[in-house]
Amino acid sequence: MSQILVVDDDIQLCELLKEVLTEEGYDVHCEHCGENALAYMQSNAVDLVLLDVMLPNIDGLQVARRVCQRFATPIMMLTALGDEPSMLEGLQAGADQYLAKPFRVPELLARITVILRRVGLERQRQSINHCQTDLSQQISRLPLTGTESELIEYLISQHGVVVSKAELQKEVLKKELSPFDRNLDMHISNIRRKMVQSGLSKQHIKTVRGRGYSFLESVGIV
Repeated sequence: MSQILVVDDDIQLCELLKEVLTEEGYDVHCEHCGENALAYMQSNAVDLVLLDVMLPNIDGLQVARRVCQRFATPIMMLTALGDEPSMLEGLQAGADQYLAKPFRVPELLARITVILRRVGLERQRQSINHCQTDLSQQISRLPLTGTESELIEYLISQHGVVVSKAELQKEVLKKELSPFDRNLDMHISNIRRKMVQSGLSKQHIKTVRGRGYSFLESVGIV
């Protein structure tokens, strides 16, 4: 469930937004000044901030700048100042989107969906990149021979693609594949054995019967 922080000194509007967004399945918290909003974010995970510009003490633009300095949380500005200079000022302060009051609820919900979808995709990419980096580091620490290292590096460079035995034989072992030559298969078997001994799944190197081998970054639990 996505966590949304509403920051607006209009208590009635906050209550309305909380009701609407809760019905849409969001977890909503409201604050009525910038200082309290920043304090709340220090100790609570927030996926999106709906931020009014006209706030007591420190205005929404200052709050947006401080949020951007401390957190990676997206911001949607909600304000009665709908002119272009105000919109540009809000975007420059760090807002991802700018919605002028009065706004239509369907438009607000659509914009929230767009922002949260983008955030979700970014987190997914970061997670995948982290896993790929971690896997590469683990493989680099395996006690492989020179030939084994070249084989796994070649397969990784073609990850997700089935590489024929003939291509591996020619590009890595530097000789043509013959019908009774099991040298390549022995090297692959040794790599898999060392991967398992190091806690990795041997399924990272997939055998595609009749075609060759393929390196897979993500595998199922063995």
